Formats: sequence, structure tokens, C-alpha cells
Amino acid sequence: MNELTLPELYCPFPYQINKYADVLEKHALEWVLKYNLLIDESYYQYFCKSKIFLLIAGSYPYCDLEELKVANDWLTWMIFLDDYYDTSHFKNKPELITKLHNRFFEILSGAEITNQDTPYSHALNNLRHRTLQIGNPRWFHFFVCALSEFLDGCVQEAHNRANGILPDVETYIILRRLTGGMGPLFELIEFCNHLEIPYLLRENIILKKLKMMSNNIICWCNDIYSIPKELRIGDPHNLVLLLKNHKKISLEHAITQVSEMHDQEVQRMIELESTLPCLGQELDAELAKYISGIHAWIASHFHWYSHSGRYEVTEKLALEEDMKLVNA
Repeated sequence: MNELTLPELYCPFPYQINKYADVLEKHALEWVLKYNLLIDESYYQYFCKSKIFLLIAGSYPYCDLEELKVANDWLTWMIFLDDYYDTSHFKNKPELITKLHNRFFEILSGAEITNQDTPYSHALNNLRHRTLQIGNPRWFHFFVCALSEFLDGCVQEAHNRANGILPDVETYIILRRLTGGMGPLFELIEFCNHLEIPYLLRENIILKKLKMMSNNIICWCNDIYSIPKELRIGDPHNLVLLLKNHKKISLEHAITQVSEMHDQEVQRMIELESTLPCLGQELDAELAKYISGIHAWIASHFHWYSHSGRYEVTEKLALEEDMKLVNA
């Protein structure tokens, strides 16, 4: 049986862990238990192995504890929801997902929670209240817009599965920037670090491109390391698998291509950063902190795979069984 070694991706950014990481781990488990987000014992074990709290502690290394807890619970909510949509009940039913999302937006707009609401809605209601206790309404509007894009991406994926659509590579890359959930997570950089990014700076074409490139870097890294999961559940929404199928190349070759895309995007992003204009001492300081937050996310995400069991990644992938699944 042939074996495949996953590549070492390029990550030049410093990696640091928030001093509250241990406290966050305890909170993370208490929160998911409080809102009944753990389906059964096996998912409890899966959650503990995933170590989502470590990803958050590295992504927001300097923020205070309450902000860190909020960021952790938002990511946990999105990850649990994404996993929920991979189940047979929702996997091929975009209309059910849309109905659930409509209720989410009612809650985000301040609607009262009811006994008929799902655990995800109850958890979302808690997140909304805690987030607005710290963040201002103007920023929360941008956050909800970014969250909406993530939820829209989930619907599009379900639509693809329901209709047997295998997106082309360019279409998938655009969709992946939504389903990766990095939009709201990048918004949390401003929230966690108490930054004030004015609207004109948000619309700066260079900053928008940097965020897009950072999103690509994180999502392409994820697609390499999440191959075992996608193979296991039969989901084609993975850049490696799409390149393999569309270009008729081996899995090894596809992984190499995606790793090269990843490393080149990192280099291009660093080069683009050097072209950011000077906007004045105060704005430049805010922007530098925000860019540092993006770097922290890339570094934390890259290092997280060494500790997380979410994708059950080993250095070797058994190609014989993987090829059967890909071509099934």
C-alpha cells in the first residue's frame, strides 16, 4: 500500500498562546454542556480532542478573558453547526438549513427565545447578549453581515450536495471563503483587541485584498489537513479533491499543488502588506494591530493541527482506501 506524507506548509508568523488558555478550556466545556450542544458521549470525546480553545487562545493571544470566551464560543457554535449540517438530516436539504437560518437572524435582531427553539438558537441568543455587552452596535452590524455570509455558504454547499453539483475550482475558492467562517472570526480581531477600524479603512482595497488572501491561506491549509474527514463523509467540498477530480491527477499531486498555492499566497500577502499607505499615526497603529491579528490567526491555525484531533490527522494517509472513497 502506498503512503502519502503531508507537506510542511510555510508559516513565517509568530505563534503565541493567550495566558488564559487553561481557564478557557474549562469554560469551553461548561458552555457546550450548558446549551446541550454535545449530542452523545462520542461527540463529547470528539469535542475534547478537537481542542478548539487552543485555536482561539493562539488566534487572540493578547485579549482579556471575557472577550476570549466570547470568541471561543462563536467559533464553537459555527463548528458545531457546520458538523450538524453534515448529518443526513440536513446534508442534502438546503431548504431546512435556510429555515433554521431565518430563525437565527430573528434572534440576532433581538427576538425572544422560545421553548420551540433548538439548542443552537438558545446558544446564539446567549452569544448575542454577551457580545453586545462588550462590543458596540456599529461593530456588531459588521459582524452579523460577515456571519450571514458564512451561513449563506452553508446553504450553497447543501444545494450542491442535493443537486450533485461538483463546483469548478474557481467557484469553490469563492465559496470556501464563505464556508470557512473567517469573515466573522476576522471581525472578532477588532472586538477582542478593542480596535476602532473606521469604515473608510474597512473599504481600503489593499486591506480587503489582504483579508481575502489570509482567508485563502487558512482555508487551503484546512483543506489539506481535513482530507481524511472529507473522504470519510464523502463530501467533495475540498480544494485538493476538486483539483484531483477536475484535472485527473493523483491525490499526491493535488496535495502538492494546493500546498504550493498556499505558500505562494503567503508570500504574495507579505509583499502586499508593504504597499499599505500611511494614514496617520493613530490609524497606522490600529491597522498594525489588526494586521498582527491576521498573522496570529494564520499562525495559530497552522500550529493547531499539531494538537487537535478534529481531523484525526496522521503524517501518513493510506492511499489505497482513500482512492476507493474518492472514486466511489
